[in-house]
Amino acid sequence: MFRLGKHPKASVRAALAALTLAPIGLIAGLSGTAGAAQTSHASLLPAKECAANRAAGTINWASSFGYSGAATILEVFAAQGLGYFKDMCLSVNFITNSYTSQNLVSTDAAQITGEGSAADYLLAVANGSNLRSIATDGDESNYALLTQPSITNLSQLAGKTLGYHQTVPVVISEMLAKAKVRDKVDFVDDNSYDPTLLTQGKFDALQAYRSNEPYTLKGMGLKFNEFIPSQYGVSGTFGLTVVNASFLKKHTSAVRDFMRADLEAFYYCIDHAVKCIDIEQSAATSAGLTYDYEHEYQRWKKESNIAINSQLKGHGIGVETTAEWASEDKALVTYGLVKKPVSLSEYENTSITASLYNGTKLIWP
Repeated sequence: MFRLGKHPKASVRAALAALTLAPIGLIAGLSGTAGAAQTSHASLLPAKECAANRAAGTINWASSFGYSGAATILEVFAAQGLGYFKDMCLSVNFITNSYTSQNLVSTDAAQITGEGSAADYLLAVANGSNLRSIATDGDESNYALLTQPSITNLSQLAGKTLGYHQTVPVVISEMLAKAKVRDKVDFVDDNSYDPTLLTQGKFDALQAYRSNEPYTLKGMGLKFNEFIPSQYGVSGTFGLTVVNASFLKKHTSAVRDFMRADLEAFYYCIDHAVKCIDIEQSAATSAGLTYDYEHEYQRWKKESNIAINSQLKGHGIGVETTAEWASEDKALVTYGLVKKPVSLSEYENTSITASLYNGTKLIWP
């Protein structure tokens, strides 16, 4: 496999279709902490706000999936490498080796991380995690259900085997219920995270992320069908930023400006994807790790496009509301994952990210 390095974006896109992409599991098991080198910037903030942010000390940000082109991860590496955190008078340390970033943040061993969806987060807080959500990148689910080529309708999954990871995503349960087969499917917990098990015939269907496993299989020339929640009228979310609740209460200014830097980098990476992938690749290389440049580029382009195309009307990326989470909150009860709905007003801080915008324009000092 060759590296695309700093080729223009048009060249990247032209080359991607011919490349073999790495399976999801190859990123697991990372070690150490890392952050891309920052450029030199003076603070852009008023002295009082800068002092408040410095008083928060070093913020430990835990990647939810190592060095990845995913939303809530890539732009954080970019914010560090572009000096945006320094602009906000913040010192940010990167933890990239944890399988349990959510637990680290809940116990204040780290302060900020990403989460896959509102339902994933709500399940965590229902079980006692000390977290608060401050941003949601997309008002559409990134989950998908992949099937063998012979299955062209989810109703054909009756009596078939479906592989999932740890917990069946609630949007997948909703899709199967819409197809009237949820109680007719044989669910198998798969901890291999190897999407080729689908094409090898071990599973008839497999839980996946729209931005990950489909590109792996396509890159290997393997055939499959993909079904997404919106095809079945199922709403969802993706790309949350969550914070230790106690840290948020004590250092609200620092959390707000962390999010400001994150979003400034997010918009930068929409227009400069190659530069941001280069920053993250450099961080991974400095940590002694291999980095699948092409796969992570594909992942970022897919997830950033979902975010762009599913923004709440009149709001910028990241702004979240209790209304957009309501369907997932209800579905968790419907499918027996929690006993009663979670109090959205208690576990969502909807004001922080909203305060960073003037309409749909991010306020950058």
